[in-house]
Amino acid sequence: MRLFLALVIIAMSAGTGSAAHLWMNNITVNEYNMTWNYTETFTGAESISYRVGIDSELGDNDSFVSAWELLKADRETRKSLKSAIDKEPDVRINNETGGVEVLDVDSTLSPDTIGKTHSMDAIVNRYNVIYRFKENILNTSSIWFLGQANSPVTIVMPPGVDIINSSGISNASKNVTNHSEITGFFEGMTMDRGEITLYLARNTSYKVPEINISSNINAPPDFTSPVQTENLTMNFTKSVKEITLKARNATIIIAAVVIIVLIYVFKVKRR
Repeated sequence: MRLFLALVIIAMSAGTGSAAHLWMNNITVNEYNMTWNYTETFTGAESISYRVGIDSELGDNDSFVSAWELLKADRETRKSLKSAIDKEPDVRINNETGGVEVLDVDSTLSPDTIGKTHSMDAIVNRYNVIYRFKENILNTSSIWFLGQANSPVTIVMPPGVDIINSSGISNASKNVTNHSEITGFFEGMTMDRGEITLYLARNTSYKVPEINISSNINAPPDFTSPVQTENLTMNFTKSVKEITLKARNATIIIAAVVIIVLIYVFKVKRR
């Protein structure tokens, strides 16, 4: 089996070049939080190597990736990703990491991994990391990202902030609608390391949407208004009085009926 795997890997490496390990980044920045979604794809010999790694390092090395082995790999992947971020944070604001907190690290490993280790079927894994900012991103001047060298990236910024410059991103393309968005690749500082810095400026033309408080007969009542509160109180008091009066009248009528019935029954029994 080892000889077979070695021959397959060599053949794939020297063949059509269909073997690949692709890493894609989609980053969405909001005012007080951020999500970083990763998509990892293995094809050809790379998918074989990935399956063999799970089976040999986390499984029973029987040339088959089972469901429990994939579950164990998923757990170990989350731990490794969280540990890597804790060791070296991959996001900085104003060149500092103190204002960024990691809230959650999640992963979804492809069920297509299950099966024989020498299968060359594609594997697509997905990872998701959620961050929280202590300060509003609209008030910052730069944001920095650490990623895989030469991997594609899309960064979406929130409305109200402009990308005035960038570094560390190759083939950059910027799109501006109601928000700024930039796509490109992490430039390789080393074989595995890429760093991107976006320089930001607040968009002075952007205004926080205001709530229209003009009167509208179809609008819901304002329960915080003193007049509205007084009216509600009066209506409630009036309703309670009406209900109490009706209940008292009903009680009197029922009592009268009961008395009449008892008198009638008593007379019948005397006869």
